[in-house]
Amino acid sequence: MKKESKQGKRVYELAKELGLKSQNLMDIMQELGIPAKSTLSVVDAESASLISDYVNELKHKAKEQKEELESIPDNITLVEFCAHFGVPIEEVREKIMKFGLPYKPSYRYSRQEVHYLAQELGLKVPPFLDEEFKKRFVKRAPVVTVMGHVDHGKTTLLDTIRKTNVAAREKGQITQAIGASTVRIHGEDIIFIDTPGHEAFTEMRLRGSLVTDIVILVVAADEGVKEQTIESLNHAKAARVPIIVAVNKVDKPGADPEMVKHQLADRGLLPEEWGGQTVYVLVSAKTGQGIQDLLEIIRLQADLLDLKTNPNTIASGTVIESKIDKNVGPLATVIVQTGTLKVGTYLRAGNTVGKIRFLKDTFGKNVSLSPAVSAVEIAGLEEIPEAGEIFYELSGIEEMREEKEKIEEAKKKAKEEGRVPKTLEDLLKEMEEREEKRLYVILKADTQGSLEAVKRAISEIKSPIPIEIVHEGVGGIVKSDVLLASASKGFILGFNVRPVQEAVNEAKSRGIEIRTYDIIFELIDEIERLLKGAQTKETKEVVIGRVTVKQTFKVPNVGTVAGCLVADGKIYRGAKVKVIRNNAVIYTTEVSSLKRFKEDVREVVKGYECGVGLKNFNDIKVGDEFEVVEVQEV
Repeated sequence: MKKESKQGKRVYELAKELGLKSQNLMDIMQELGIPAKSTLSVVDAESASLISDYVNELKHKAKEQKEELESIPDNITLVEFCAHFGVPIEEVREKIMKFGLPYKPSYRYSRQEVHYLAQELGLKVPPFLDEEFKKRFVKRAPVVTVMGHVDHGKTTLLDTIRKTNVAAREKGQITQAIGASTVRIHGEDIIFIDTPGHEAFTEMRLRGSLVTDIVILVVAADEGVKEQTIESLNHAKAARVPIIVAVNKVDKPGADPEMVKHQLADRGLLPEEWGGQTVYVLVSAKTGQGIQDLLEIIRLQADLLDLKTNPNTIASGTVIESKIDKNVGPLATVIVQTGTLKVGTYLRAGNTVGKIRFLKDTFGKNVSLSPAVSAVEIAGLEEIPEAGEIFYELSGIEEMREEKEKIEEAKKKAKEEGRVPKTLEDLLKEMEEREEKRLYVILKADTQGSLEAVKRAISEIKSPIPIEIVHEGVGGIVKSDVLLASASKGFILGFNVRPVQEAVNEAKSRGIEIRTYDIIFELIDEIERLLKGAQTKETKEVVIGRVTVKQTFKVPNVGTVAGCLVADGKIYRGAKVKVIRNNAVIYTTEVSSLKRFKEDVREVVKGYECGVGLKNFNDIKVGDEFEVVEVQEV
């Protein structure tokens, strides 16, 4: 025995010491390159020491991992998940169903589901290795949104893809259009959703989940990139989804696909053949050229994304569109993203509830169930939900009544509280809390020259926090700009332009700040002060009234007098006024005369008509707006 001890230990003895099965130890020895013919083989002292150290290290790592896994919470709601990991609820809500997990505020997620979701979100957790859990997930269809300029052939492209042209409909192949289409290629489905423009795309994101997996950006080869193309591109980029460019109308004379590639490469979509990552497909929606190539590219992109879902959990998904049918009442087209939707299911969709009376697939055929991921039309909701709202399955009529009470309470609370716009200061504070070192801006100006000047000035600001211009454009501030600012958690800068009333209302409801300037140095100075943490200026220009010119009169020895309606706030004699035409400031002056029914008055308020004369300005036209401003202390 003494001699054997000098030579080392037998495999089975070492295994016993280390608390392992002999065969497991032999596997480890093979991994380390230490030979052993059987459990009776002798391991020399040096090798035994190496094996012991390695096994102890493995045990230590396994213990640490077990402790890490046990620290992952179990049986928690999404709100609790977000609090534990320190992530915004909006980010989780937008993505969770894409990962194949259901969205439902009251649903309690198991430790496995929490671990899986945390890993998919890129949070700091041990690798998810539960193969049995992963077997719950199946490959799913990609959801594709087609975007682009209004005249570049989006509708024709979709029609060609779906083969739902007029002739096909007359043959009875398509009995009903439901706002989403399913196309099969090589036995696999692709779901196309008919989003009416980039505004609707972002509005849907803001209301609930990001249902889109891939965006097809359609650009006409004969016209190239237009303003709406850029807006669509920026909305798609803000959503961080893959973009495939369909260069359409390549059959037309004057088609120049290379021009399109150059234009979009300048905006970050570098073609694959130029060393980039964006796929460009040349198509003709009219002749059908390249359509199969486009479908194949979509399928390949979907394979790269490795899209999966769980059809055997509770049903949840996203509303695509809704309408009232005079015979059946509210109808909604939805994408079922998790679980299986069935006739008779109780559900909540946005701010309404109901029980499903019938389901129709994308071909207008009645079905009894619709497993994820699929597009289907549902009837049975009490009211029509808005596009982008999330729906989820309820356990029965009792839970439906509870959800209805929650909806009424939320409406009442929202009405009482109102909404206060977030200032740039609030955004900077939020950014610090999120530890995000970037400020997102939507920039609008009156001319291309002004736009370039402001961009250049912003780029020269020396600040530890970089400013990223999410979208830029010439013209007034519109609703689309507000939606993009909301989706990007940013704000809007306007130079020599003003927001249309729809944008003002939208900004107020979403809590988005719009800052407008007429002097470039003031714009830059204020941003610099805020970014460097300095105090804001002691005074601020505040809009106190908006007046619309209804007609004009030439008065001898006086000049032009405008017959006006006070649309908002008030106007008074001597007030500072900015003349706005086509959403751009064309002149700044003051009110020299103010009359009502030929009588001089000091002030006129909202809803009343008046005659307004401006100091040193007679070029007043019907449709002009007067923005009444005051310099107030901050």
